[in-house]
This record gives sequence, structure tokens and C-alpha cells, in this order.
Amino acid sequence: MGLLSGARVVVTGGAGNVGSHVVDAALAAGAREVIAVDALVRGVPENLDHALATGRARLVEIDIRDREAVMATLRGCDVLFHQAALRWTRCQEAPRECQEVMVEGTFNVLEAAAEANVRRVVMASSAVVYGEPVRLPLDEDHPLSGTTVYGAAKVANEQMGRAIAKLRDLPVVSLRYFNVYGPRMDVRSRFVEVMVRWLNAIDEGKPLTLFGDGSASADFVYVDDVARANVLACDAAATDAIVNVCSGVETRMRDLAALLLELTGSDVGVRYEPQPPGALPQRRYGDPRRAADVLGFRAETELREGVRRLIQWRRQALATADALQT
Repeated sequence: MGLLSGARVVVTGGAGNVGSHVVDAALAAGAREVIAVDALVRGVPENLDHALATGRARLVEIDIRDREAVMATLRGCDVLFHQAALRWTRCQEAPRECQEVMVEGTFNVLEAAAEANVRRVVMASSAVVYGEPVRLPLDEDHPLSGTTVYGAAKVANEQMGRAIAKLRDLPVVSLRYFNVYGPRMDVRSRFVEVMVRWLNAIDEGKPLTLFGDGSASADFVYVDDVARANVLACDAAATDAIVNVCSGVETRMRDLAALLLELTGSDVGVRYEPQPPGALPQRRYGDPRRAADVLGFRAETELREGVRRLIQWRRQALATADALQT
């Protein structure tokens, strides 16, 4: 049996996209109780409907900046999944808030985990830490040359995780997520990811905007695969590891646009605009080999199937939201 079987689990950011899927995955792995901790800034309680219906999960609304509340919540915890974070655009707008939530808040979480003698901590990091690639695919030993406030906070989290792991004998695994997509993505706010933004444009009969010649690339990894990587990290032999969570497949943005148009049956086409300043790296895709070696993880969901599921889920989510407003 795995570490999660019969365990008391805490998931920070548990009402978010990835966090709520981790809650579901922990329950499926046999967790006795799963506590989803969320300040509900980005998280949506409805993401936890399935988990709460099991009777083995509950939502606790706290801010990880509240040290005492974090300490109390983690008391008696066996496994911690730390997913809580601000949106990267919010970090750029409010760097001090980013420092308080993502750096000081993460320290609160790690400190509480050490005090509670948690058996395993799995932390969410990000491929943003790499910055502009000097080689591809991006492996875990690539220089960390990111220039965003969000990326700086994630580097700080990784290093503090390693320091606390050594100082307090606390097993910590950090997972560098690439471009996560899938059901429960934010479909309503103005800060939506490219897939949702393009699906919105298709609904509005507008062409999809590509920058430059559309050759920019990303590494898309389906959210269920990301949740599975978190579960596998619980039982990894490594007690101090940083691992990419990626598909290892480079997808050009023009190819993603073509796929969305095909799967939706839309003829809105695309339009090209100049590359804006401060854009993400022109090319980015990860090296999945360490994840395979350390976690036994390989992404299983192909992009076409994952996008099909996202489209179906989004259609249902929007219909449900519209019905509630009428």
C-alpha cells in the first residue's frame, strides 16, 4: 500500500484547478481524510463537489499567511501537497503581496509540516523558473534565469524546501509544472490561459490571435497527469528532489490554434500580430526523463484527447453557470 492509504492529507490551494484534482487523486489512493485549504482568491468551492460528496474531504478557508491557522490545520497531517499560489500576473502587479503569500506563506506551511512530523511534502513549482532557454529540452539542471516575480518566488520555495528538508529531516519533493490544462481551468475571469482565451474567441466569432509567425511553443500537460505525478511523488524513494512535470512534447502555438479550430468545427481562422514585449520564451518544452526515473511518471494524455475533454467540460460548465443566473 502507498503512503496515502489511510492517511490524513492536507492540500493547500485545494479548491484550485490542480489542487482540486490532487484532492480527488488522494481520495482515490485511499486517503482517510483530505483537507482542502484555500483562501478562495482563485479557488472555486464547486471544484470540490465530487470530493466533498465522499464524506472524506472538507474545505477549510484560511490564508497561508496566517501562521497559527496553518499550524492548527496541519496538526496530525501525514501528507502535505502545497499547491497554493498567486497568479503570475498578480505577482507582477503586486510584488510585495507575492512575497508575503508565496514566500512567507510557504515558509509557514513548511514550518508547520516540520512541527507536525509530516511524512512527505510535495510542493508545486513551475517551469517559469528556467527563464529563456539556453538549451532544449529543459532539464532540471538548466540554469534558473527567470525574470518574473512569480518565478523568483518559486525558486525561493524550492530552496527553502530543500533547506527545511535537511534541517528538519522532512522529505520534500518539488514538481516543476509546465503548461497545465484541462477541466476546472478558470473560464470566467479576464486572466484566462491561452486555450480558454481562444475558445472564448471562437464562441464570439473572432479569429485566434497568434504572435509573430505562430512558431512559439509550449509543453502542455493534462491536469489529471499532473495530479498523478503528485501521488507518485508520495512514494518516491527520493527525499529531496526537484522534478519536471511535463509531456516532453513541443507544441507550436499555430498547431494548437489549428487543433482548437478543428475540434470545435470553427472557421474563424487566425490573425497574426507582432510579438508583445515581455512575452514568455519563444520555445519551451521539458525533459521528462528525471520524472520517469525518480517518480515513475510519464504523461499519458495526448494533447488532442486532453483538449477534447477541456472543450466538453467548458461547454458544460458555462451552461451550468448560465442556468444558475437565469
